[in-house]
Amino acid sequence: MPDKEPKSADLSIGDIYDKLSAAPVPPRKDKPKKTEEFKEIEDTASENRIRAACIEVSGDIEYKSALFFKFHPVVAGIKAFKFEAPIFTDAPLLAEAVASRIIDENLKYERAAEARVFKSAEPAVKKVLLNPNIICVSEHPKADEFAQKYNVSKAVAGFMIYKDEIKNSIVIISKDASALLSICRLAERGLRPYLILGFPAGLNTQKEAKKYLADADLGTPLITMPQTKGGAEVAAACFVELIKINEDNV
Repeated sequence: MPDKEPKSADLSIGDIYDKLSAAPVPPRKDKPKKTEEFKEIEDTASENRIRAACIEVSGDIEYKSALFFKFHPVVAGIKAFKFEAPIFTDAPLLAEAVASRIIDENLKYERAAEARVFKSAEPAVKKVLLNPNIICVSEHPKADEFAQKYNVSKAVAGFMIYKDEIKNSIVIISKDASALLSICRLAERGLRPYLILGFPAGLNTQKEAKKYLADADLGTPLITMPQTKGGAEVAAACFVELIKINEDNV
């Protein structure tokens, strides 16, 4: 990804941190539409797989009822993978959690394949999940300088630097609530990702940021946990399950 200077012509830090409820938002004309191409993927079973993955990693049964889906995010994820959309996150811990979970999933496939060898004369099919390239915006070389100049977090600074590439991407927020609000603001201004996964965990701004994500009319497919729960491990479980669903439908 080439190093870019932050652009100020369209959006500024002030745009992001004005009062979200009072700021004018351009009317949204287009709405997500169902397509025949991905119709078979848009079902409760796929969302239940994501719920189960989040419960498995967290040990918390509340993810069964409280996990929030909006605008058919499974379909959006499949579309994003098809078009090789860039993947952005706020913190390096998320990329590490995704890599770790993919290793675990590949081990499961390997054990299952070995078991089938002894139970069937048919050759076992080994399915390997590839570790995706995830761009951690807070690690951009100019993020620290940008953050100090505008008194924002490095994640917010990184998203401002990458803002022209956010449209039609996958955005995963696992930690920084202010970064999640920034993504909401960008989406309101027309820079809508294919999919937002919002999972910062915490009692204060984290919970409020996720509530804003869930309630706002962004026109962007999303998955979030509106309560105080979340974190990198759950966000990674959600994302890797989307990868598995995509592989199962290729």
